[in-house]
Amino acid sequence: MSRIIFQKSYLILLPSYQMTHPHKHPFLHLFFSKKGCRICFDDTTLKGNIILLDSNVPHMTKEENGCDFILLIDPTSSIAESLRKQYLKEDNYNIFSRLPDIYDNPNKMSDDEIVDLIERLLLNMEIISSENDNKDKRVETIITNILSGKWLSYSVEQIAASTFLSESRLSHLFKADAKISLKSYLLMRRLEHAYRLVCSGKTITYAACESGFASPSHLAYTCQKLTGIAISEVFNKKIADF
Repeated sequence: MSRIIFQKSYLILLPSYQMTHPHKHPFLHLFFSKKGCRICFDDTTLKGNIILLDSNVPHMTKEENGCDFILLIDPTSSIAESLRKQYLKEDNYNIFSRLPDIYDNPNKMSDDEIVDLIERLLLNMEIISSENDNKDKRVETIITNILSGKWLSYSVEQIAASTFLSESRLSHLFKADAKISLKSYLLMRRLEHAYRLVCSGKTITYAACESGFASPSHLAYTCQKLTGIAISEVFNKKIADF
């Protein structure tokens, strides 16, 4: 079973799988490996100890890709903003050939140790995790209510009604301020919430219902589309466990 550690601005994934199909999603990616990662992107294989990939960039991994762990970063966070400003000015990826020798085997580390490791790696890249205070207050309210679960299952139309904005005005405002469409942000957060529930021992059927998906098959389809791998492979669960 894959191990996922949830933080406010990012997820840390220690995958139990190696290969994924071509896919893209709103998260920024940081792939880490002491031996070197290999990520297939735009008919090219990217190789490096740290690979940074921007949001919504189609990519895939093959067997023996070498990644120790993967950081999936909220595209609305200050971390994402800093990474884009410092390392993604000229292209939608960047490669770093050196990884600080500050860890051995992540699978033998506790969750707290891995979070501390990530913070040290980000600090080494001169990226500091902090609150982003530059957003429109209406966008901040929307994000807060989605993260709290209050609006997680809402449609864009329902959120527009709750914020007293037209649907078109809301969509434009959110995309301009958060750099991601509201529809994509909702889908990303629903998938993350479903992952949290499955990691806590809930069934995939329960996770789908509680996360705003129409059915377990809708959740399974979304997982396959956004991550390039079936949710049953992520969590090593058979269909009978759904």
